[in-house]
Amino acid sequence: MIKSESQPIPILKLLFYAAAFLMAGLLLPFVWLRETPDFWTNAGGYPIYLRDLVLVAYYPLLFVYLAWLPFLSWRWICRPSRDIRRFCVEAVLLALLWAVVVLVVMLMLANNIDNLLDGRPLHAH
Repeated sequence: MIKSESQPIPILKLLFYAAAFLMAGLLLPFVWLRETPDFWTNAGGYPIYLRDLVLVAYYPLLFVYLAWLPFLSWRWICRPSRDIRRFCVEAVLLALLWAVVVLVVMLMLANNIDNLLDGRPLHAH
């Protein structure tokens, strides 16, 4: 049962959410850059090391993030906070983290639909 008494937040739970927001903060610019055609050419003016970083780190970051969110959601469902306010805050945080997944998928789909409409192959840059 959820109680309204306040208890200290476990440090491990804070670290889990901090890691999730750090990954989300990296994933959003990476997907934006990845789906921008000028990013992959010298005309875009982006440094080569940034292109290499996005090329190498994007999919591992995406897969780790997509594994991390179900883990956090499972922990939230199986071990709910006893404080009702903290329970609601965690629900909002998880909703924001899942919204990042929706945004990433929408950006990827929009780029691929644009590629198909312009007669280019999928995932073309």
